[in-house]
Amino acid sequence: MKIAAFILLLVTLLPSILSAENQTKQEQELFVFDKMITAKFPEKIPPAIPKFIIPENSKYLQSTDLRSGFYTSLEATLIYENAISRKDLDEFLQKGFLNSEWRLLQTSTTENESIYLAEGFSRKILTILVRPSTGGGTKVNVYFKKNNNY
Repeated sequence: MKIAAFILLLVTLLPSILSAENQTKQEQELFVFDKMITAKFPEKIPPAIPKFIIPENSKYLQSTDLRSGFYTSLEATLIYENAISRKDLDEFLQKGFLNSEWRLLQTSTTENESIYLAEGFSRKILTILVRPSTGGGTKVNVYFKKNNNY
């Protein structure tokens, strides 16, 4: 319960911290709390996040990885930005889901955002939110959850 509250706190507070435009050099900053690793401007994505949903030249803003053991991720998040329009990114994601082991369960598109819900092997859930970025392009929030502990 404490870890879930900590993740919620990080997900709500870090975007406001990340929006500081006065940083000229964006180096990775790691925050470690027990089995959870949070990175600001991460150099790589958490291993549970599938790579096919991330276009080339994307800028990673924040990632969180909650592990049950040495390598197995229970939950992971990733926030990234890119210069691709939302329409092009929607097409990119749908093509990626067609060519992967993930099954797209639901999509919802409005004027300001697109939401994808997908299911993977062994009860893995992936949620993707695509929104316009303030500087043009798109900002994408990715949430991964594994529903079993083996």
